[in-house]
Amino acid sequence: MAQVDKTDSAVGVVRALIATDFDSEDFDTVIPVGLDASGHCVKGAGQTGVIGVVIPGRTVHRAGQVADIFKLADIVECADLSAGTKYYATAAGALTADLDDGEDPVVETYTYVGFTVEADRLILAGF
Repeated sequence: MAQVDKTDSAVGVVRALIATDFDSEDFDTVIPVGLDASGHCVKGAGQTGVIGVVIPGRTVHRAGQVADIFKLADIVECADLSAGTKYYATAAGALTADLDDGEDPVVETYTYVGFTVEADRLILAGF
């Protein structure tokens, strides 16, 4: 169950309305998000490209609710990550360490999210 350990809400968090309900499999996980043409939070790049991450949960995950979009934070209890690894967001809203997508230059198709210290602690490096 991913959760924010620390952040500075004055500079590290943006709030936006959620455009569509998050799926239950996204609950308590780190989801890269962007904004749509209405300025609502969407999974993946949206119209703006990936601008931060959310951690949808059982209480905040429906369309019209306000989501905290984290840009600078330490997130703990992350699952399926490796220690000492840089992570990137895909346009579809997934985290990956693998930049081999067959495109050149590869880095342009991903957004840098941050890095892990321990395998379950993701440090957002600022978007």
